Parts: sequence; C-alpha cells; structure tokens
Amino acid sequence: MSSHGEDRLPLIHFTRHELSAEQNYAIWCQATDTLFDIALHSPAQAASFHAELTSYSLGSVLLGHTRSVAQCFSRSTATIARSGIDHIIVQLYLVGGYHGCAGSASIEVQPGDICVLDCAETFETQASDFENLTLVIPRALLEATLPRLEALHGLVLKAGSTWNCILSQHLRVLYEQAPRMTLRECEKIASGTLALLAACLQGEIEARDAQAGAQITRTVLQVRRYIDEHLSDPSLSAEQVAARFALSRATLYRLFEPFGGVAGYIRARRLRRAFFALRARELANLRISDIAQRCGFASMATFTRAFKAAYGVTPAALRSVSALNPTRPNPHDAALDDGLGITRWMHEITADNIR
Repeated sequence: MSSHGEDRLPLIHFTRHELSAEQNYAIWCQATDTLFDIALHSPAQAASFHAELTSYSLGSVLLGHTRSVAQCFSRSTATIARSGIDHIIVQLYLVGGYHGCAGSASIEVQPGDICVLDCAETFETQASDFENLTLVIPRALLEATLPRLEALHGLVLKAGSTWNCILSQHLRVLYEQAPRMTLRECEKIASGTLALLAACLQGEIEARDAQAGAQITRTVLQVRRYIDEHLSDPSLSAEQVAARFALSRATLYRLFEPFGGVAGYIRARRLRRAFFALRARELANLRISDIAQRCGFASMATFTRAFKAAYGVTPAALRSVSALNPTRPNPHDAALDDGLGITRWMHEITADNIR
C-alpha cells in the first residue's frame, strides 16, 4: 500500500511483478474475500497465476482497477452470511468478460459492458482473462434515489448504449484523476458520481422495462415502502396490505410476482433487517430474540428456521463470527499493505452507512 500524503486518497496497490505466483494468488484471495469466492479453472493455473489491483477509498465508495487471469467467481448464501456486507458492485469491463448466473437469471458480459451485482444476492460466473474498473457502493447510498434496487442484480448496460457511454466515460476519468484527487475534492466528486450512477442505472432499468412492455406503477413503490415501515408488525400480511391500498388479492399478487410474491417479499425484507442487526456493533448487547421480535417474527423458532434457510447459518452462529466486526482502521495505516486492507475498507463503509 502506498499513500500520496495525508491529503490524498488512501490507496492499496499490488502487481504481479512484486510477488511470486503463490504470493500473488494469496493476496488476491485476501483482497477479494469479502466479495467473492474464487476458484481457478484448473490447478495448473496456480503456478502461473497473476493479478494486479489498484484500489482507492473515496470515502463512502471504493474505486478499483483490476487485471487478472481467467477464473471463477461466486457468492453463495454462506459467503453472504460470512462477509457481513451489503453493497452494490458496478464493473466496467475494459478487456474480457464473463458468463454465468446472477440469482436464477443468466448473465453474459462482454468487453465494454457495465454490469451490476448485488452482494445480498447469489451469483456464479466464469471469467476470461480480464481488466475492469469497479465501484463498490453501500446499498444505503442508493436507496434514496433508486426505488427498484431489486432490479439491479444482473443488470448489464451494453457497450455503445447511451447510459453505458455516459457512465463508462465517467468511470474512466474518475480513475485517471484519483491519484491527483484530494480528500476534500473526493467528497463532492463521490456525491456527484453516485447521482450520475443512480440516473444511469434508473434509465437502463426503465429502458429495459419499456422494451419488455412492463410498467412499474406508483402503487408498487408505495406498497413496498409501507411494508418496510411495518416489518416489525408480526401481523403484517398480504391481506392487510391489500386492504390498506384497496387492492384485490389477485391484483396485489400480480404486482408482486416479480419479487417472489407478497409473503416472500415480506419475509426477505425481515431477514435482511435481522441479518444486519445481528452484526451491528451498536446492537451487540441486544438479545437475538429481541432482534427477531423487532423484525416481525412471532417466534424464535420460526425466525431461526427461516434465517438458516436463507443464509446457511443460525442467527447465533452469525453473531459469533468475530470477523464480521473488524476494528476500524486508519486508512493511511501501513497495515493495509496486503489484501486484507480492502476487506477492512468494506466493513468501514458498511459501518458508516448501516441502517
């Protein structure tokens, strides 16, 4: 890790030229551990593995440039539980790409494409040799401006499209200027980047919906907001929601079919809230049963079963994992000289934006 002075952006950097293939792979795994599980296409790759990474902390978001050999990336429910982060990943592929699945949908990314992945969802991809620019953004920073965050996972802005051209040019310039950017400049630039990102992603979502003939009504957004505001009510149900908005059950189910149904949506939102409450340091003294109650679960047994089904671990096991509560680092600390630095940054910006 190197720093350009106290007024410059915190930087993590390693290249293949500084390390043996074994060291390179170990640091690469550390650097990406919070985001991905990595597997090489064959054991023989380990002897010639190489990867390079340069990452800047822009305060609330991370900006990185990576170059590496072909490999497989995945994020399972177990990884989601272990990592304890809730971020959106936006990647511009300068060279190479990947194919695979984002959730249950197939995804293919080619050179010049911009792809979006939700760290709260599963994915499994196979990448070719690649080079990309990556933004990592806490979900909370996009919630106010992007009402349909669930539509982001697996979204691809194809090379040459209007939204892609605008956003890709911004990402390129942002990375080019990062070495010269001051911390004071960074605050305003990061804010502008998030506004532009939200506009481009929303534009792409609306264009995709229009092409598919879909119309997302104001009613859906109002219902989702109502559900989020009443998650702590154990009696919250499809019937209650339908009555509140004067909708027939059939209409409500049709509107929420893209979200896995009304009951599924309510359960997923409750589990998400519980997940981050369990790893929030400020709630460490709160009993797990109290967290379950706050999230609208009528019984501890129901909560435990649903939580383990969703994340692969029990609520108690998740809370006991000490790695989910790292010490907040000094961004200029030389201890960030290895791949663990990015993991610490990830948790730092999560702590700053956790709800």
